[in-house]
Amino acid sequence: MNRNHRPLTVWALACLTVVSVVLVIPWILWQSQAPTPLNIMIVDKSKPDLSYVGHKGLVWILNQQKIVQQTGEHYKYEEDYYGYDIENGTSRIERTLPDEVTDTDLIYLTANHHLSSTETNERIQGKTYEGLTIYDAHKIREAATKGVTIVAEFSALTNAVSDMTREQLYPILGMKSSGWEGRSVSDLQSLDEVPQRLRMNYERREKRQWPYHGAGIVLVHKDGRVMVLKQGRDVKTGDIKLAFTQEGREWSGITRDIHYSEWFDIIVPEQQATVLAWYKTDLTENGQQKLMDAGIPAEFAALIRHEGYNRTYYMAGSFGELENYSFWRRIKGWDVLKTWLTPDQKDVPDRFYWKVYVPVMKKILQEVQTGQAPWQ
Repeated sequence: MNRNHRPLTVWALACLTVVSVVLVIPWILWQSQAPTPLNIMIVDKSKPDLSYVGHKGLVWILNQQKIVQQTGEHYKYEEDYYGYDIENGTSRIERTLPDEVTDTDLIYLTANHHLSSTETNERIQGKTYEGLTIYDAHKIREAATKGVTIVAEFSALTNAVSDMTREQLYPILGMKSSGWEGRSVSDLQSLDEVPQRLRMNYERREKRQWPYHGAGIVLVHKDGRVMVLKQGRDVKTGDIKLAFTQEGREWSGITRDIHYSEWFDIIVPEQQATVLAWYKTDLTENGQQKLMDAGIPAEFAALIRHEGYNRTYYMAGSFGELENYSFWRRIKGWDVLKTWLTPDQKDVPDRFYWKVYVPVMKKILQEVQTGQAPWQ
């Protein structure tokens, strides 16, 4: 009987050995990799909660690439950012931008995940959850003139304290906002996809109940206007894909179009800005006419680069959102493997993060490390 079990035991031990080697060697390679010190200033003015969704995805890739602070410490998403914080269950303002910012290698303005242009500023203990301030804008501009790279995501400027603050930052980012935001929606009756506040704004302006069903694309303006592009009549499927330009493909290494299903900015790039990726929609002639009549650009830029005193990138979407922050950041090559293995399907968690954000941020971080221009 023991002889019968021996081949099975040997096979099990062999499999265990192979699995151990496959996991241990990449871990050893990661541990032996020399860390790269970079001074990265993360600015997250979202309403605080313990998920830290605004910048957790950025910190994951920093740690996976073994990019550390000048002190040699790893970046921690609970601590290493400027913005709102939670202490003992109470929200409070902490961590304002320092006086000295010109020694920074990269300033990252995160997406505001808790406030859209259709919402008013929430209040906390008699104070408003303010976004970027004039002081913040001044410091960011000061850093930009000294050559500091700036990266900003969708809605980073949404709840800025004033239009003047936004106007200070638009020239640096190489774009202006059209005032419109959009999202691909599979069910126009779903409160998860179409917020209640958006419906209320529509019903108040139009003096009728929300009439839409089925799939489509919802567009909302900061003044409360709502436009719906219905599947069949205005768009063929209602799906939105991010498609890189030829230059964007060569720069990022991403050659396939990737589905995008979160909120996005409709921006107007400056003439000098380089569009690296567009949101691809399947508008019908009727849909194109609706956009034209409303003064909305027919094409939606998804990722732009602007060269001035410095280099800036603007991501017109929530590219960096990450649900699952895992131990696998300490495995050499895990980022590449995850990018390959993650299917481009809507119901896959963190799909867009792995397929687009990780390759894009790795390229940007490489430029920051080497000081290399994108075309070199």
